[in-house]
Amino acid sequence: MNKNSLNQEGFTLLEVLLSIVLLTIILTSFLGFFTQSAIFNKKNEQKLDTMQTAQTIINLIEINIEKQDLIILNLIDANGIVLNKPKSLNKLELEQYLGEPISSDYTISALMDNSSFIINNTAENLIMFKVIVQNPADSNDKSETYTYIRR
Repeated sequence: MNKNSLNQEGFTLLEVLLSIVLLTIILTSFLGFFTQSAIFNKKNEQKLDTMQTAQTIINLIEINIEKQDLIILNLIDANGIVLNKPKSLNKLELEQYLGEPISSDYTISALMDNSSFIINNTAENLIMFKVIVQNPADSNDKSETYTYIRR
């Protein structure tokens, strides 16, 4: 008598295909999560970079610019009032006033104003510097920071 025994070990084609389909569905859902995380991290990194650049400019302004410098540069009068207010400064003007180059690929501008510091008809002794750092590649990616100089 001839014994024909069938080998029942291993997976069937249906089981293999079903496992591949399930694995694909699971990996696709995780892949979307990872791509969104990468995009979010990139946006956060760009935002933090603009904030850090703005803070660096603020520190340079606080260290290098005093009331006497602003009078000599004809930006304010002897009373500390900003001439041609609000006075807008671009990156080249800022470098000139700070006395050192600003190494950044971002668009940098500053705004000087003290007209907003009038409270009860008396002017406060502050000159506001508003620094705006913007990514030229993405107009939504910008950071604004303020500092004040005493008159």
